[in-house]
Amino acid sequence: MYSLDLNPFNLIIIASVFIGLCFACLLIFAKRINQKANRFLGLLSLVIVFWNIWVLSLDLDLFRYLPKFYLIPVNFSLALGPLLFFYVKKMTEPEWQFSKTTFLHLVPLAFELIVHLILCKEALGKNILATDTNTFYTLIPIVQLFAIISILAYAFVSTKKLRQYHSWLKANYSNDDKYNLRWLTRLIFIFGILWFMMVPYSLIDYFVFNFNLGIKDYYPIYILLSLITIWISIEAFLKPEIVFLEKSARIQTVESVKPAELSKEIVEQAHSLKLDIERNLYYLDSELSLKSLAESLDMHPNTLSKVINEGICKSFSEFINEYRVKAVIEKLNDPAYSQITLLGISFECGFNSKTTFNRVFKNITGKTPFAYKKSVEIYN
Repeated sequence: MYSLDLNPFNLIIIASVFIGLCFACLLIFAKRINQKANRFLGLLSLVIVFWNIWVLSLDLDLFRYLPKFYLIPVNFSLALGPLLFFYVKKMTEPEWQFSKTTFLHLVPLAFELIVHLILCKEALGKNILATDTNTFYTLIPIVQLFAIISILAYAFVSTKKLRQYHSWLKANYSNDDKYNLRWLTRLIFIFGILWFMMVPYSLIDYFVFNFNLGIKDYYPIYILLSLITIWISIEAFLKPEIVFLEKSARIQTVESVKPAELSKEIVEQAHSLKLDIERNLYYLDSELSLKSLAESLDMHPNTLSKVINEGICKSFSEFINEYRVKAVIEKLNDPAYSQITLLGISFECGFNSKTTFNRVFKNITGKTPFAYKKSVEIYN
């Protein structure tokens, strides 16, 4: 008679299956603004759920009591990397559409499914367990190695894509905190590190133990991977959705050039731009973007970007936020504003986030807003 030999580790994995399944369904089916991107992440969570079911089937020895269970394909590890990249791609480029060429990213998954079919054919032909076949000991390690390489490669490409996205934000939005995906960058980095840790595990298992290490030996990695995947899903679902107020083509960030290389026209435009900003107080608009400012100045966004990057040697956000910080400092030194909170003053000066305000203020002045306010009160 079969009895479940449960322990704290597989109980954690069982819990992760149910939690992961819940958030996978929410991400796939919940109608939200970023739903198209969320579906890719939901599928990624679903792949991890199926993978955990496979881990549990090995751990609880279900193959001996349900010998045909292996006929069900539940391992799609070569889909993890592409799904992660598709999610990042859709989040950073909302206009991106899934095309026929995109399916090329999923070609390695076909190899994994072919291996599964070969394994099933051998197990059925010899009437043995799937885990006892030559295919399992020969090809599964190769699939496992390909999966690790694939995930690490896609994690690297996804991180690079996020860096480009944040550079674009800095060049086009003065307040970018509500659009940033730094939380995703951190989690992908952790996700990649955990998969990298699979390399020594797999090499030791294959070359030292002849691929005979049990599931229990992989418990730490499996549990951590399950937890980080659930973490990414929860963060993605609970974070405020990214909604750009305007749809525009991506503006390429222009590299700074030396002052000696600047044309007279750029210098004059930069000087005129500063006068316009100071006279019209455009920086007080918390939703100011490169496109909206260009429209106000009757300039093309590319021209404005070039003037700011080359003529002032700053990014758009740096340029605008310097005016905002200067306005905050003026108010902190004005007794008429002594009863207004720091956050209230920051909002009056064009900031729309406490986090952005604190970060920008310290980067420019070298002090936190609170420390600066205290120093002003002491001297006054």
